[in-house]
Amino acid sequence: MKVEFVDLCGLRVDGRRPGELRKVHAKLGVVSNATGSALLEQGISKVVASVSGPHECTQRSLEQHDRAVVNCRVIMAPFAASQSDRKKRRRTDTTLMEVATMVKQTLESVIFLELHPRAQIDVTLEVIQADGPVRALCINAATLALIDAGIAIKDFLTAASVGYVDGHLLLDVNHAEDAAKGPETCIAYLPNTDAIVTVNLEPKLPLEELPAVTELALGGCKTLYRHLQTLVLQHCAAQAEARGDALM
Repeated sequence: MKVEFVDLCGLRVDGRRPGELRKVHAKLGVVSNATGSALLEQGISKVVASVSGPHECTQRSLEQHDRAVVNCRVIMAPFAASQSDRKKRRRTDTTLMEVATMVKQTLESVIFLELHPRAQIDVTLEVIQADGPVRALCINAATLALIDAGIAIKDFLTAASVGYVDGHLLLDVNHAEDAAKGPETCIAYLPNTDAIVTVNLEPKLPLEELPAVTELALGGCKTLYRHLQTLVLQHCAAQAEARGDALM
């Protein structure tokens, strides 16, 4: 039986519209022994990001005299993926390495690395639950952790993914939609400077769909920015209030 990813009412399998994000919740400062950390939930997908540093390079050969280096690691909890995905562990490990490389290169383009010469910044992303692709989720979680760590960045980096499934463009695809094996595009965006910093584009996407994919992804990035910025401001206000109470 063929699955209708968008029904006659224009609704997806989880009840969302094609251009609608899953519900987003975030919490900063969740790892006590990290310089900065964040828990980001998007639907039932969950990622914990932690940042350590800037600190002295662990390997002298990696040290750069004029800037910091970023080390990024993405790991997935054994229970994070569905049972069918666990059987494809080797392919999953390769995908996580690709995600780590993408996140590293994206973060290097937004962190003021020149402020920390000869230093190293470690970013660890642990996927607690994966309901679909995690590239955008990892980038967004890393941004929050960097903010919590007080590391200077050029803009509030956000990312969103768009899937091309059965002829439909779907923002923020879930596992059922991702299982259809349609091409996925992930875009990382700086909303205040209006600049795209990363595009991860799968070649199976029809070229004529690229403008619509870009527009949909950027719309998702801007929505995420407004929501996450509000959460960060609320966290800062709560921190300031707590410190004020402690001084009284």
